[in-house]
Amino acid sequence: MEHSHRFFRNKACKYFPCHSSPQEEDFNCLFCYCPLYFLEDCQGNYKMVKGVKTCINCSIPHWPKNYDYIIKKLGREIKGRKNMLNLKNYLSEIEGLDQESLDQALNHWDHLTHPIGSLGQLEETTIRLAGIQKRPIPKLEKKTIIVMCADSGVFEEDISSSPQEFTQMLANIMVDGRTGVCSLASYAKSDVDVVNIGMLETMDQDPRIIQKSVRVSSNNFTQEPALTEEEVLRGIQVGIEVAEERISQGYDILGTGELGIANTTTSSAVLHLMTDLSVEEAVGLGAGIDEDQFARKKRIIKEAKERYQKDPDDVIGILAAVGSLDIVGLVGVFLAGAKNRVPVVIDGLISSVAALCAARLEPKARDYMFASHLSREVASAKILDFLGLKAPVHLDMRLGEGSGCPFTFLILEAGIHCMENMGVFENTNIDHHVQVNIRDKQDD
Repeated sequence: MEHSHRFFRNKACKYFPCHSSPQEEDFNCLFCYCPLYFLEDCQGNYKMVKGVKTCINCSIPHWPKNYDYIIKKLGREIKGRKNMLNLKNYLSEIEGLDQESLDQALNHWDHLTHPIGSLGQLEETTIRLAGIQKRPIPKLEKKTIIVMCADSGVFEEDISSSPQEFTQMLANIMVDGRTGVCSLASYAKSDVDVVNIGMLETMDQDPRIIQKSVRVSSNNFTQEPALTEEEVLRGIQVGIEVAEERISQGYDILGTGELGIANTTTSSAVLHLMTDLSVEEAVGLGAGIDEDQFARKKRIIKEAKERYQKDPDDVIGILAAVGSLDIVGLVGVFLAGAKNRVPVVIDGLISSVAALCAARLEPKARDYMFASHLSREVASAKILDFLGLKAPVHLDMRLGEGSGCPFTFLILEAGIHCMENMGVFENTNIDHHVQVNIRDKQDD
């Protein structure tokens, strides 16, 4: 017979082919249709149940009459676990920095006409950029900021001063180039990509918005988990897909931004569940709220940690419990940058929480991240400390959108320009051997 549930079929099974005829009664060696075999969890071991070979790892005997039940009961779990397996494989392909290029870039800086190490972070960041790109002098030619847009169900708890429709309104304005990040990006000669990964759909959306919606808004995490783990994995995949498409088009640095009313609540909740930071250390004022809203914001985040009781290392579980799809999509952008050896710039609180999630999933991803500015949000400095990164500028900004990223684009380009245009000691009468390396020196 021609069976309808062919997605379980696995011809790699060591027992395949095992059917002498196309009759239903001959489908009694069912590893070819085993969901665990499909996930590569089944090793082909079986037990006999009423004359039927049944996988010992499954609780449901694989009789043909059970196929519909298996799919109904396990279908979502199967897809989710397969996505998790794919994510693990993706993470395993992330490599560290190229040591030879790091050494070459360091040597190049040390032969330029300046006290060794005196250009500080300009030297440090361009050296790391060289290790990312596997070239002694890095280059930046095409830049874009990927802005993930999503709404959050926790908005219902009155923890924002802005109406929820602002997310869609700002996304429409952003593709017209009329927001803060667009002005700054234009000055830095950077593009901006606006992605709908989970906005509400209560008004027309500009066709220039990239449509990648996983679902319409998240749930209210005070009542139920914000997302399913499958939705988290799909959201990460969206971030990977958008980033890799831009990388394939020749973009050699990515910025990260977001739009989402109430997303400082979801990001602070993720941070609180992932770390030992207190509510007071993790939760800030966001885009501006009154005292009652601020107290409510801290209370629901504290209660969420008590309710969900998540392991701090369970990044996917935490994102599902209290996260939002803008954060989730940015996790994918950070991972795609690391996988494809492309630097990714962090903006403010939401972006930095996504960076922390990506670094928890694969620590080597941190090597590909660059801070931009120190946000006014209370937790920002702590997150950068967790990541081991320094913010090159402090401008008291808290806009979000990716607005800090253009500053790092310009700083990195300035450092590269120095590497390419400063003189070298060999062409002067200065003996560089008398220079004292002050790179690692600290003032008393």
